[in-house]
Amino acid sequence: MKYHYTWIYLLLIALGISFALGYVPLLIPIFYFLLSVMAFIAYKNDKQAAIKGTWRVPEKTLHLLALIGGWPGAIFAQQRLRHKTQKMSFKILFWLTLGLNLTLLAWLHTKPGQMLLRGIFEFINRLLKVVFTETRTLDVIDIFTHFYNGAQFS
Repeated sequence: MKYHYTWIYLLLIALGISFALGYVPLLIPIFYFLLSVMAFIAYKNDKQAAIKGTWRVPEKTLHLLALIGGWPGAIFAQQRLRHKTQKMSFKILFWLTLGLNLTLLAWLHTKPGQMLLRGIFEFINRLLKVVFTETRTLDVIDIFTHFYNGAQFS
């Protein structure tokens, strides 16, 4: 089943090209990496719990990690640990989450996707400036309220 790794290679190539062409910031590949590590650890913990007969990681947690970008780590864990490779309902939902994630990634290359991504990173930048600047006293609730209402920070 080594063809599963092809998806990971294709993602790496796509993210590299997207970053080089300026479609995605470096944080996107970093998020994919960090979420993949988290997914691998979750699968490993679930496999160990299955062997020991103790509390398992909920399948919805594994699917959520895949959906938000941890699917490369999930594929790697499935193949390396031989875990979650037999249950058909899990496999179908996993591949659907992977498809949804890739659809979102592709959407980020459209004008509305670029605008959303730019807005998110501008908001994070402003939030960090407010949090780490001693002269500002807005609390986090006010920041989110201002952002939600479309207010500009000074």
